Amino acid sequence: MEIILLESLDKLGKIGDIVNVKDGFARNYLLPQKKALRANEENKKYYESIKKKINENNQKLVDEAKITSDLLSKKEIIFIRQASDTGQLYGSVSPKDISNKLLQENFNIPPSKINLSTPIKNLGIFDIIIKLHADVSIKVTLNVATSEENAKLQKSELHKDNKHSKIDNEPKMLDEIQNEDSEKKPQTESDKIKVDPENKSKIKKAKKDSNFNKEETLEEKNSKSPTREESKDKKN
Repeated sequence: MEIILLESLDKLGKIGDIVNVKDGFARNYLLPQKKALRANEENKKYYESIKKKINENNQKLVDEAKITSDLLSKKEIIFIRQASDTGQLYGSVSPKDISNKLLQENFNIPPSKINLSTPIKNLGIFDIIIKLHADVSIKVTLNVATSEENAKLQKSELHKDNKHSKIDNEPKMLDEIQNEDSEKKPQTESDKIKVDPENKSKIKKAKKDSNFNKEETLEEKNSKSPTREESKDKKN
């Protein structure tokens, strides 16, 4: 079915786009939820009449999503769970759990907006993506621990690891910069000869031609100079 999008939707398109979707998806979800219109001539004219209002409403939603994103970026989300000695949870942390946790913090975000392909089943710190709007996403860090104290310890260990990783990477970065600088330096004539395979072949050819010319000159000289027998005959 061909439809006109009234919302920007992932993997489908932006507001006003005319796209083809499966009939069932359109009838059961997009049309009842007023996220799209059938793309017939009447609806195309109707969309043009409401286009300005739809775009204004969408901009408001984008602005609200950006405000929520800024607030979420300052939040630390901690889940306290029981776990085995190996760090495996007795249970899991699912998108629904995250949604409920955020609701306690006055963030109304449905589980469908939380990008978590499989539930979290181990202790640790995890980065997840929350899609607040088709045009606004945020990366949120979850700290899953057995206690508040362990959550702080995990966070501290993570900062230490990040610091060491940064220090370890500095020499590599310096080497890369030096290599880039050396590549940028202009080559001397001798360097060009050494590097350029064309020059190598030209030099070989020149040497070969030079040797050939020398041999030719030597033969000519020998042919012009009289032999011993010829010189004897002349004397007699």
